Order: sequence, then C-alpha cells, then structure tokens
Amino acid sequence: MAKGRPPNPRREKAGTGHRPLPGKAKPVEIVPADTFDLSPPQSIPAEARELWRRACAELEGKGLLEADLPLVEMLVAAAHRNRQARALVAKLDLLVKGDRGPVVNPLLKVEKDTAATYLRLAETLGLSPAARARLGFLHIAGQSLLVDIAERVARAAAAQK
Repeated sequence: MAKGRPPNPRREKAGTGHRPLPGKAKPVEIVPADTFDLSPPQSIPAEARELWRRACAELEGKGLLEADLPLVEMLVAAAHRNRQARALVAKLDLLVKGDRGPVVNPLLKVEKDTAATYLRLAETLGLSPAARARLGFLHIAGQSLLVDIAERVARAAAAQK
C-alpha cells in the first residue's frame, strides 16, 4: 500500500509539481561592479545617500553584483528610517499621550523593527562584524597578524644572539 497523495495526471500540466517547466528558468547574468551604475537611486533620500556610497564602496571590493543593489537600497532605507524614528522618539519622549492616558511611543517599535531589518541585511551583505568573522575576513587579518608577530619574534631572537 503506497503512502501519500495519489498521483494526479493533470498536475504536471498545471505546473504545480516540483519539476520545473521547460523555458521558465532564466540564468542570472553576473555583471562586474565596474560595469553598472552605483549612484544612489532616486528613492534614497538626500540624507541617506552618503550611507549608500559607503556601503557600495565597501561591497565593491567584495564582489558586489547588480542583483545586490536592491538589498543595499533596503539596508540604506532601514538605516534612514531608524534615524528618523530615533530623532522623533528623542523629541517626543518614550511615553506619548493616548486615549486613556500615557502610552508607550509607537515609534519605539519602528525604531526596533528598522534596527532588526538593518542588522539582518548587514549580515546578509557581510557588512557587520559577525558577518565578517563568519566570512573569514577577520581570520585572514588574524593570520597576517600572526605572521607579523612571528617576524618580530625572529628579529628579537636574532638581535639577542
């Protein structure tokens, strides 16, 4: 006795199975960073354009693809919204007037959510300290530090002889 759903002969025609339909998948073209425009899109506010430039400059040497630019845009938007929320919370305070008296400022949730979004995107793009460690950038720096220390110890030992 077979387990699971019985086969449906119409399923393959409907395209709801696990097999990809021919001609549907298109390969992604990988374009080097120096061949596409890295200027900030119009959706980025003027106050956040410097963060866009810094993020793109940081990612450019690490294999930034044109397909990554929407992630960078979301990262910059999250940082900008977080700054806006923090400024308004500082101006209005933690408690605001509600229908039944003081309530927690709803902008605190916006601040928290945008910070979480920023961190998730920074981790994805390799722009946080934890992501760099995970990606091995700090390991490489540590190796060069060990080489430097070994050279200094060798020089000190040679000077003592």
